[in-house]
Order: sequence, then C-alpha cells, then structure tokens
Amino acid sequence: MTQVIETNTAAGEETVRVFFAIWPDAAAKRQLDELAERLEAVCEGRKVRAENIHLTLVFLGEVSVDRLDALCLAANEARGTGLRAFDFAVEEIRYWKHNHIVYAGTSGIPQELLDLVGALQSALSAAGFSFDHQAYVPHITLVRKARCPAPSIELKAGLPELVQPVVWPVREWVLVKSEQASGGLVYIPIGRWPLA
Repeated sequence: MTQVIETNTAAGEETVRVFFAIWPDAAAKRQLDELAERLEAVCEGRKVRAENIHLTLVFLGEVSVDRLDALCLAANEARGTGLRAFDFAVEEIRYWKHNHIVYAGTSGIPQELLDLVGALQSALSAAGFSFDHQAYVPHITLVRKARCPAPSIELKAGLPELVQPVVWPVREWVLVKSEQASGGLVYIPIGRWPLA
C-alpha cells in the first residue's frame, strides 16, 4: 500500500512562497507601525516594515507555480460560501519568548474571521493543498528577534499598553507571494477576493 503525502510542490518545479492574509487600512497600518516602533525600542528587536504588517489567514509555504490557478480556484470556492465583511480589533500586545516575536492580538476572535479561515482551509484541503492544521491564533507580528524585558507571556510590565484598540474594516482577503529582496521580504498580492 502506497502512502500519499500531501505536498504543494514536486521535485524540480518552480515554486513561490504564498499565504492568504488580510491587510490593515491606511489608518490602522499607521497606528500599528507607530506601535511597532515603540516596541522595537523596548525589546531591541527588528520591527516589521509598515507595508508588511498583516494578519495571516492560511500559510501555505512553497507552492508550485503551476498550482497557482488551482489555489485561486480554491479561494473562489471559499468566497462562494457567503463570507461576510467584519471589523478586526487589535486589543493586546503579547510576546512569544520561544521564537522572539512581539505581536498584536485580539481578546475575542470575530466569528466572521473564523468563518473565513475555516472556509479557506476547507477549500484548500479539498483542492489537495497542505498547510498547518493547528488551531488558528490570529496575530500580527510587529517585532522579530525581540528580547523583551518581561519574562512572562502576559507582558503587562515592560511593554507599552494600547490606550484604545486599533480597529480596521476587513472587506477583502488577499493571496500574497513572499519574495526576498535586498531590503528584506517583499509581499506581492497575486489575487484578491471581496467579502460581502
């Protein structure tokens, strides 16, 4: 009996690194960038560039260029499930000490976000794509290689607190390819899908 292993690539094929995500609007991006600058000063890490601040929905990693059309078709399938627009509120700052990342999160995940992630995962699985099936934890990476002063994951001491939530209207999701450039990672949208 032959075991079938899910993969997004085949040997010798040209690949691209891709993921589905949502991007903040201009006002939220500016607020998150300012927050990242403050966090970078406290944690001595490297802040994420403003244009790269996003919320990942599903990360696929390396995918064969030949399978990008199938990936877009899967996103079309997800779109057909009646996904609704929503507002995303950044309410917390947290630190993952194990991988040295400071991130922004939410205290309550909107049901519409869970519906979007679930619809994408279902459509991608049906199309034969592989991805991480762990429970979805929405987070917006703000600082990498961080060494924060607070030893606990709660980080109430030592990090700036949000005076008020950063809220942005989510009206679409995007398929993005990630490329390495001289200035660091560059994220290039290759598909967009509106929310109702």
